[in-house]
Amino acid sequence: MKSFIKYYNEIKPLYQNKLDLTKKFQEIPSLFSESVSKLLENIYGEEEVDRKLVESYVEFDPDKEPYFKLKKELMNFLVEDWTDSDLPSILEKMAKAAYARYKHIIEDHDRTETFRME
Repeated sequence: MKSFIKYYNEIKPLYQNKLDLTKKFQEIPSLFSESVSKLLENIYGEEEVDRKLVESYVEFDPDKEPYFKLKKELMNFLVEDWTDSDLPSILEKMAKAAYARYKHIIEDHDRTETFRME
């Protein structure tokens, strides 16, 4: 089984920092898809991954676990690594972190209102 955890560990600090600094729940889906795209670019290389295209294939879904969806085109690209690596669990970790921040912002209504007034 392949492991891509070293690539995740490379992007994790910046990803977590950006999540922590996010003030609006509407920003989380794009941050998640951008970060997944960056991860895949690190794994497969810039010549294999079109970041903007991949971003459009990744969807944050706060309504249902595992909190993300990948379009068929991306699944076709990842086919072997999706079934024989830790990539699914890495994306689940990333999605759970995004969901936790999303939920925190939604539930912290008073602070959210304060940010909106600024």
